Amino acid sequence: MQDALALVDLVAKAASAYQRPDLARRLAATRTRLSDPAVHVLVVGEFKQGKSSLINALVGAPVCPVDDDVATAVPTAVRHSEVPYARVRYESETEGAEGDVVEIAIEDVASYVTESANPDNREKLRLVEVGLPRRVLATGVVLVDTPGVGGLGSAHAATTLAALPMADALLFVSDASQEYSGPELDFLRQARELCPEVACVLTKTDFYPSWRKVAELNRGHLDRVGVRAPILPVSSTLRHDALDAGDQELNQESGFPALVSHLRDEVARQSSLGVVGAAVADMRWAVTQLRSQFEGELAALADPARAQAVMVRLEDAKAQAERLRSQASRWQQVLVDGVGDLTSDLDHDLRERIRQVVKEAENALDISDPAETWDEFEPWLYRRTAEDVAHHYALMTRRGRELAAEVAEVFALDGQEINLVVQTGSPTDTLGGSSTLSALELKSASVVTQALTVMRGTYGGVLMFSMMPTMLLGLALPLAPIAAIGMFLGRRTLSDERERHLGQRQAQAKTAVRKYVDDVSFAVSKESRDNLRLVHRQLRDHFTSQAEELHRSAAAAQLAAQQAMAEDGATQARRQRDVEAELQRLAGLSARVEGLAGYQ
Repeated sequence: MQDALALVDLVAKAASAYQRPDLARRLAATRTRLSDPAVHVLVVGEFKQGKSSLINALVGAPVCPVDDDVATAVPTAVRHSEVPYARVRYESETEGAEGDVVEIAIEDVASYVTESANPDNREKLRLVEVGLPRRVLATGVVLVDTPGVGGLGSAHAATTLAALPMADALLFVSDASQEYSGPELDFLRQARELCPEVACVLTKTDFYPSWRKVAELNRGHLDRVGVRAPILPVSSTLRHDALDAGDQELNQESGFPALVSHLRDEVARQSSLGVVGAAVADMRWAVTQLRSQFEGELAALADPARAQAVMVRLEDAKAQAERLRSQASRWQQVLVDGVGDLTSDLDHDLRERIRQVVKEAENALDISDPAETWDEFEPWLYRRTAEDVAHHYALMTRRGRELAAEVAEVFALDGQEINLVVQTGSPTDTLGGSSTLSALELKSASVVTQALTVMRGTYGGVLMFSMMPTMLLGLALPLAPIAAIGMFLGRRTLSDERERHLGQRQAQAKTAVRKYVDDVSFAVSKESRDNLRLVHRQLRDHFTSQAEELHRSAAAAQLAAQQAMAEDGATQARRQRDVEAELQRLAGLSARVEGLAGYQ
């Protein structure tokens, strides 16, 4: 990373010296990415599994509140900073705008992020950010403590799942009290498909002596569902004791050195390699543009007999660059058509997924009584909806990158040289934004109500069969048959009433499901279209800037060649030596860039 920073500065200095401020601006943006290579690691798990304790033990400071009755309600991001700080970021009331940022004391973090202090996030916080001078964070790792309210079946967890395509890594936390549950395995299976790096952390090994057996069972479960992820057993309590006592042996026993190595060697290193690789592509592009300004001039000076042919070639290069700048260029058409196709495909994908969710939900409600199954049905619906929304975002991210490669191919660039990571934005709390399900009240008829229904049916039957024979035949039936008929009709009335109430509850539940899913679909569709516009702008601006740089290089090369050919022989000879010297310097710079690429 440091070698890349130094080399970027050197190439930027060369771009400024050769009067290419456009390339210098590109390299300045490259340096910014290198200087702050944030690696976002989401810490996820069921309620009270030790997520906050894990982060505190990793950084050696009580930054995340921990207590038996404390649940995290707002995401907390812990990143590196030489000067400790804490700040809260509020949600913006204006669409597309950044919310307010307020500095707070680190010891006051708990009063903002916990469910007891901020129920249902009434303060409308988007994120609480804490900066600490810690070595584990110095590589760019940003630990994000995700909300634990409600566990993996909650709206918070659904939003976390939908955000996974934008994360760099995931730490899935569970304690050693028991093996993975069904919801945990479902979450891990989805997470592995959506996130590039997943690791499982088994906490509280000091408290549960049988943690090795649990770890073995968990490994079997992961293999069964096809999730490839390491299992890292740790004890936050032993870690804190080791840090307090400075005991290296106890620290090894805590398991945290292995976790820190994973974050450093697997997560941060892979992310750094990607950032450095993008920087290499930028530097290679810049050096190529600088060299192109001199190569045409040198060709004309070295062989005056072919100078005219060189000038024609330079004119063609300039014309080609001019076409690339045009709104009617082929890459522009491919981009517009690709975005249109992607918009249509994503709309269809979301509609199809929502239809399937509604179909499965209604089928489940048709064969059950919502009053009895709602407690299990509601978290299932959250997870099921989150699963499809997450896959929708993953599809959008993947197709956006494919579109970038397609446009680059038409632009006639080597696809491996694209320094463009298509950003699709982070989904907001669309999955938990509706209270439709939580507000639904489904109750079976009380015992008193059922008794009254039976009495009403029985009374009507007795009255009818005691009066009808007397009125028609002038005879009176014995009381026993009339009572039996009345009881039969009473039970039939109760059965019919139960079926009617069941149908009403099922219809009410289906209406609530459709409303919830419609609310989610409406919000996700809006975000999806906003993200597609973001992708369009990124690709358009990226390739437009490259077309401008190509045009400027071609124009500079043509002008230099024309001016050189207008000079006398002695001046041309001196100029040729100068150009050869400049190209030699740029060749040395290019060799250093390729050396950095080879190091990767």
